[in-house]
Amino acid sequence: MAQGGDDWRPKVTALVPCYKSAGFVRLTLDCLAAQTWPDLEILVGDDNSPDDTLAVVRAFAEGRPNVRIIAREANLGWLRNSNDLMARATGELMFFAFHDDLYAASYVEKLVAALRGRPEAVLAFSDMGLTELDGSRERRSFTALDGVTGSLARGLVMARRQRFWSVPNRGLFRAEAFRRIGGIKPNDCGEYSADWNWLLHMALLGDFVRVPEVLCEKFYKEGSISKQWARNADERAALRRAGIREVRESALPLHQRLLLMSAIKWGDQIRAVRTALRKVM
Repeated sequence: MAQGGDDWRPKVTALVPCYKSAGFVRLTLDCLAAQTWPDLEILVGDDNSPDDTLAVVRAFAEGRPNVRIIAREANLGWLRNSNDLMARATGELMFFAFHDDLYAASYVEKLVAALRGRPEAVLAFSDMGLTELDGSRERRSFTALDGVTGSLARGLVMARRQRFWSVPNRGLFRAEAFRRIGGIKPNDCGEYSADWNWLLHMALLGDFVRVPEVLCEKFYKEGSISKQWARNADERAALRRAGIREVRESALPLHQRLLLMSAIKWGDQIRAVRTALRKVM
């Protein structure tokens, strides 16, 4: 994952998968238009929205040659929509600009700077502000990978699915990582937390660099995908199987793959036992 020195000025692609977002996607797009990074491609995939999302996106794109729109003829779901956008992106780096997120104007510039001179790093991300449906807000910081190096060590951290593990999914990552992983893959229960096995595999490829500032804001909506998941035992088991698949398909040495797959397989059971012990002690 080679890169230049201080003069490294990569092209960056903002991936905007959107669906039924006519009421708020323009705010996201305006944040992207305000980015201080000069070489930014904005790639929007409207997933056959039944509302005016496509009209809003097309109005935004007028007079902006760096904006490309993919209008789906049928609904693909966020996962397939996102994978297709990654395959079409022309940037050396890319990031997900989800249709209900807002970004500081310096978001791309600061994350590129975090990757500059770090060829061993595959992704840079910031802290995130989160606004819930009831209007309450919190800061989410994923610190578990701070200073962690080595594929196995990073994989063991991600295997535990520690608090706020999903925050790096809004980070800036290398296009080469997408090509090596093959995209975000579903599990046996569909799209449930599919970004976890994606980030798990990415962590096996290189370091994650955290920028300890809130550079993006997520706003939950009534129709937010993650609010619709059941989060039951079947979904968690399907997620473990998907994680094991990612490790099996990775380039880790065999003994490290076996160790990491065991950590994923038994992780939930170990956590359950620890929780039960805390309750009785």
